[in-house]
Amino acid sequence: MKAFPSIRGRGAARKVRAALKRANAHTTSVGGSPTAVQLLGQVSGGDDWPQIREYWTRRSGLTGGWPARLGPNQLALNLWPTPPGQLQLTTGVGLKPEKRQPRKLLSTPALLSFDATKSVADDALAHVIASWVSEMIAENDYPSGLQLAPPILEEWARKGQLVSRRVVTYDLEWDLPPAEAITWPPSASR
Repeated sequence: MKAFPSIRGRGAARKVRAALKRANAHTTSVGGSPTAVQLLGQVSGGDDWPQIREYWTRRSGLTGGWPARLGPNQLALNLWPTPPGQLQLTTGVGLKPEKRQPRKLLSTPALLSFDATKSVADDALAHVIASWVSEMIAENDYPSGLQLAPPILEEWARKGQLVSRRVVTYDLEWDLPPAEAITWPPSASR
């Protein structure tokens, strides 16, 4: 699992637009039947982080680059490449961190830790999407290309409280339609 460096600069939509162009150019150049991918970004704080890290260490063993603990203002954003249509709406109340982790992944996920006093989750998501797309193309993880749906961003508070779950389009056109009926609370969609 790839851990990416801290966030630098602004321009979330610009970063995502460039990533979509790279993904589309790669898909066009390789031909074939591209893989449909739904990116799920989960933001968690330091209270839940040790359990999430332990779960993925047991499950995959590829967490060596992940921080053992998060600082007082740090949040972790895990980016999970999942099949579209696999996510269910949940309020998340009382869920243990390992229970909210995706079961099926299409490729290597990514991680970004960021200072919540200096960055917002949408910017962190844009940064990790751009880095993830570049990594997937460089590693040829999708030899027939990929089609992306607008990412879903979940923000979690202590003790499994889902603060929000929404589709983040960055006002861009995506290869696939956005997920429906997954926002929490219902007024969280942007």
